[in-house]
This record gives sequence, C-alpha cells and structure tokens, in this order.
Amino acid sequence: MSETPRHEVIDLSEIGTPYDGGPPPDRRPWTASRRRRAGGVVIAAALLAVLGVTVTRAAAGEEVGRDGGTVPTGTQHPGVASSAVSAGEVNGARFDALFVQFVDRSHGFALTAACAGGEQPCSYGLAVSTDGGGSYQHRALPLAKIPPLEGYSAELHAVTARTVVIEDRGKWWVSVDAGRTWRSAPNSVARNTAGIPAAGRLHIRCVDATCESRELTVIDPDSGMPAKVLDVPLRQVQNSSGSTIAPDGTRWVSGTTRSGDPALAVTRDGGRSWAVSRFPSPDKLLFGPWLVVGPGQQRYAIFNVQREGAKNGFGPMYGSTDAGRTWTRIRDGKGQPASILGAIVRPDGRLLIGTELDGSMISTDKGRTFEKTETGSGLSHFVECGGMITAMGLDGAHHTSLDGGVTWSPVSVPAP
Repeated sequence: MSETPRHEVIDLSEIGTPYDGGPPPDRRPWTASRRRRAGGVVIAAALLAVLGVTVTRAAAGEEVGRDGGTVPTGTQHPGVASSAVSAGEVNGARFDALFVQFVDRSHGFALTAACAGGEQPCSYGLAVSTDGGGSYQHRALPLAKIPPLEGYSAELHAVTARTVVIEDRGKWWVSVDAGRTWRSAPNSVARNTAGIPAAGRLHIRCVDATCESRELTVIDPDSGMPAKVLDVPLRQVQNSSGSTIAPDGTRWVSGTTRSGDPALAVTRDGGRSWAVSRFPSPDKLLFGPWLVVGPGQQRYAIFNVQREGAKNGFGPMYGSTDAGRTWTRIRDGKGQPASILGAIVRPDGRLLIGTELDGSMISTDKGRTFEKTETGSGLSHFVECGGMITAMGLDGAHHTSLDGGVTWSPVSVPAP
C-alpha cells in the first residue's frame, strides 16, 4: 500500500551537554540480544527438539566444520558427549547457538548452550570462528550451569577479534585472547571517557535491576572493560549502534530529550561532539527512532509502535539524504507492512526489512512501498560489522551475508 510522503523537515541541533531530570520512560531498549534472551531453558529445549540435525562423531585433533565436522576432544564441555550437530536433540542432549556475532568477515563468536537432558542443568560455552563461520573451536566459559526451568541470562559482546565479553547477572567476564582465558569484574562502570575508541563497542547498560534507568557505555577494545560515555545529549538513552559504524564514522544513540521528544543523537568525531535530531512522538510509541545506514549519505529513522496484530508495529519512518542532518517523513505508520523486525539497505539502495507475518520484504522506492522477497526470506534483526551482516531467521537460526544482504548463507555452529 502506497503512502504519500510528507515533506516535513526535522530540525537538527548541535548540543554539547547532556539533558537531566525527569523519570525515564517505562520501556526497555530494542536489541537483538534482549529479544533472543526471551524464554527459559525449557522453551529453548522445546524449540530445539523440533529442528533436524546431522550427527558425526569427533576424531582426535579435528575441528568442527560448517557441514558437521568434528572438534578436538580436549575442548569439549564437561558432561557433554562429543558429537557434531548444528542444533537440536541427540540422545536426549540439546545444543544451540544463542547469540552469533561477527566483528569482521573472518572472526566470529557464538554463545552456546548445551543441555544434557532430563533434570540435569545446562551449560554455557563459547564457539570461535576465524574463517567466517566455516569452522568453529569450542572454548569453556567460567559461568555457572543453569538449573532446569531457569531462563538463559548471559549476553555476548564481541568487540574485536581478540576481545570478547560475557555479561551475566551483575558479572562482567572479559577475555582478551579470543576466549582462551577469562577474568571477572563487577558489572559496574568505575570510570568515564570523553571519547569513543574507533574499535570500541557501544553498550546500553542497565543501572538498576528493572532497567528503568540506563546509561551509555563503551567497551574498551583492549581491556574489555566498560566506561561511561560523557556528554550524551539525551535525558534517557534507549538504543545504540553497538559495534556498527557508518562509513563516515558516525555513531548513533536513540532516546528522549529533556522535553520527552524521541530523538537521535549522532557523533562523527568519536563522542567529542554530538548532533541531535528531534522527531514528533507517534501514537502508541514502543521505542525509536532507530537508525538504518544506507549507501552514501542515505539514512532512515524508524519507529516501532503498537499496532493491531503486530507485536513490533511498523510506525513512522523518515528518510535523509544528507547523513541525518535533515529528515523528511516517508511513511505515517498506518499502511502495510504492519510490523518491522530490523532493516538494512543493500548496496543497490533497496531497503530490506524483516516482518512478523510476511517474512522478508523489500522496497525499491526508498521505503514508500514494499513487496515480499524470497531473498533472505524470514530474516530479521540485521547487524552489520566489518563487512559481515548477521541476521536471525524466524526459527531462531542465524545467517550471514558478505555482499550487503543480497545473498545469505546459514550459520551452523556444531556441538562440541
């Protein structure tokens, strides 16, 4: 359904000091990791039980291959049988890759979970790839096992090819050698930073247990420790670019201004100065705006709203042809598609989105109309880093693209 674009220019102002005061809105940031965390061990096990698997026994000294190879016998998790399986159930044991994150075209990490079955607890693990997901090495994590009926709570933050962080229930576990060794630290920010390192990963940290109060931090690429980013010109931060950096070096944060208006804050000089775009607040706002980076200076700002029949309603969308300095409304958020679960812009300028009911859809007119596509069908929650795009299917499986989202390959993380 076509919508007439509104030529409504959104003002952008330069601000150097943060806003303060006022209670934060009662909503959590929209991130792939928080969506993926949903559900407990039993729910995850039920999902995995219906997935088809191919099993191969491991031989000593071999690695796991994409198509079901093997792993070194010395690297398997305690209490887990040595077999290679993409995901699913084997002899009552279950295995899955909870998060998959690549930092460039070669180096990727997967936070895994292995469940022995019955009333036995499940175990976290780390799978590391140095060949773009072609093979994986399994490494142990210093996390406690998860009792039955208790949900997964750990989150993965892949920063560089060597620095990786696991966050879990107030603990911050850091490895600076790609998961070979780990050290722990409280999940607290003991220092501030006036700048954002080029290879640092932005992270929205929950200050309290309910996550009603949040702050923007950056994970240091060398130490893996978080530092609070100063002078962010938003009263409340909700989402960030994470590890994704636009070609012009732009990092972005979404949230609200002191007056409560939705806003995007961007920095093009590593956090030393910020620019803010304010947007009208749509009805039934869930969160947003979040930024989608296109080729050249093309940018999109998208809102999620409550809509009938859609948990993640596709709300208003704005476009910019000057890298976010000015914005024009493209959609009013009332037409189809009704939902949106992430978006990327392909190198040809086409906008690819994920939806709840219609799978992947594509736009050739910069977001005014969409049609279903078989390319990447069912993919959503797109994350780009270092030339590698990672997405998640409706069945929870991960996929990667090396050509900007034109073609996709499934990610298979075999069990240890």
